[in-house]
Amino acid sequence: MVIKMERYYTDLKQAFADDEANYEKAVFDAAMDILNKPSVKMVFVTGGSCAGKTPTTERLAHYLSEHGRKTELISLDDFYRNPEDAIYNSDGSPDYESPESLDLELLHKCFTALCDGKTALMPKFLFKEKRRSHTYTEMSLEADEVCIVEGLHALNPEVCGNYIAEEKTFKVYLDAITDLYPEPRLLRRIVRDYYKRGTNANDTFDMWDNVEDGTKKYILPYKDRADAVINTYIPYERFVMRDEALRILGEVPNDSPYKAKADELIDMLKPLPSLPKDEISPDSFMREFLMLRTKE
Repeated sequence: MVIKMERYYTDLKQAFADDEANYEKAVFDAAMDILNKPSVKMVFVTGGSCAGKTPTTERLAHYLSEHGRKTELISLDDFYRNPEDAIYNSDGSPDYESPESLDLELLHKCFTALCDGKTALMPKFLFKEKRRSHTYTEMSLEADEVCIVEGLHALNPEVCGNYIAEEKTFKVYLDAITDLYPEPRLLRRIVRDYYKRGTNANDTFDMWDNVEDGTKKYILPYKDRADAVINTYIPYERFVMRDEALRILGEVPNDSPYKAKADELIDMLKPLPSLPKDEISPDSFMREFLMLRTKE
């Protein structure tokens, strides 16, 4: 992939829009496929960490709504087990990676009700309290309405399997792929988590191998089941993340086991030009991963 930098300096806003065009078209095409299948009631969206599940789900909902099909959004996170029902790894730590970390019995009950035109009592997981709320929200789907479900295990047969008729489902797999540098999702997570979750780069590196092990074990094997595969990599993202990423990566201690990995990313970023992010569209996919000032 060859990136012509001069276009960014000619018309930055247009260049950003051009860079997002392939992604937007892929999401739009998936929405059109769903519209052309009126039997679809449940759309399942998955991908590894920072593949862009939440913003892509919102874009899908936008395009469907624009063409007259109402949507409801569901996060699989709301089906996490309560602490007293949690399952554990062999080392005694809580298991948050496998599908069994979800209350699958409740999930099946809710999704079956929605597909059958009945009312489901939907849970809400309160991350601060680390348990589900005691109150539930009623949800039902109108005849032409579709429910979009996003989460790490959305394509796992335990979540979207045989208990729902195949013609009622549509499956979307997200990845971020480029031949310019390895692991763009990691760079996204380093920047996002530093500003939005207060996590430094060293801690992000420390958890990344486990996160990716979970991706390879629980997410990637179901890519072939997808009705649509969308590459969420945006060509300009390295340039708008450059300055912040360099600052964050520069804080990794010299004695850290991840110093070499941080230096590898620093060496990739340093020669790049830095692009301002203020001209990124207000509804851009990339806002999920950036620290952006609100325009007056």
